[in-house]
Amino acid sequence: MKDDLMLRRFSRFGGNCSGLLVGAGFAALFSLSQSDAALAATAPSLGSTSTYGVVSSTFTNSNTSPQTIINGDVCFTTGPVTPPLTITGATVTPCPPATGVDQGVALANLNGQACTFLGAGAIALDSVVIGVNPPGTIPPGCYSSGGAMNITVSTTVTLNGTGVYIFRPGGALNTGANSTVTLAGGACASDVFWAPVGATTLGANAAPSPTPTFAGNILDAAGVTIGHFANLTGRALVFGGTVTTDANTITVPACAGFVAGGIPTLSEWAMVVLAALLAVGGAAAMRKRAS
Repeated sequence: MKDDLMLRRFSRFGGNCSGLLVGAGFAALFSLSQSDAALAATAPSLGSTSTYGVVSSTFTNSNTSPQTIINGDVCFTTGPVTPPLTITGATVTPCPPATGVDQGVALANLNGQACTFLGAGAIALDSVVIGVNPPGTIPPGCYSSGGAMNITVSTTVTLNGTGVYIFRPGGALNTGANSTVTLAGGACASDVFWAPVGATTLGANAAPSPTPTFAGNILDAAGVTIGHFANLTGRALVFGGTVTTDANTITVPACAGFVAGGIPTLSEWAMVVLAALLAVGGAAAMRKRAS
């Protein structure tokens, strides 16, 4: 009698575990899909602005020696007839109306995407922790804040992984002197977008850098100021506003943009495998019990 009672209890426990395994499996799959949906970001088309390193109403260059170098096209309404800088692409004055239209469409796309909210106040991106990543290492996704986004003096923010990155500060975008934004794990500057509400200021470097110190496309009608010796792999798209340079190198990205539907990252594979094992194990246990 005692043995029969223990067997019945074990059977009930096994049945409950089966249900728990199946439930956990589907919960993990649901969590994975919800996480991807919340963090996913898509790149807008830049249209006619895609060939430009600088789009501006007023273009000011603060230093003629060493010269600012722009590897791409430049357009402005107000600026020197012969800019004291090196431009490898075309110089267009004034900016074609289409550049303003296309910048506006791209910005509306960026502002319309669902984002991970980082906080209501000013955010130091070098201190942000996303998942199991160390502070300042940020995976692909869309990120917003209620206030400014900053990068602390002499720190590094690493954008790590193949995918699209969108940053939407609710205020200004500021980087401290000698700070850097680097790309790793297949990240491409073409897929990085900065869309602040306030003006952008990229901090100066103490000396010329052979590598980029900031990456991505800055869409900011409030204006962009690039500090002395700071280098940008990306674009300063400021139709209707002012771009100020100072012995910088601005290079339109040459890397191919991200195409959705690629191979999952390692962390995504881990979640998929875990969810599948839980679901399959639970289903097998239920079938065994039914037989």
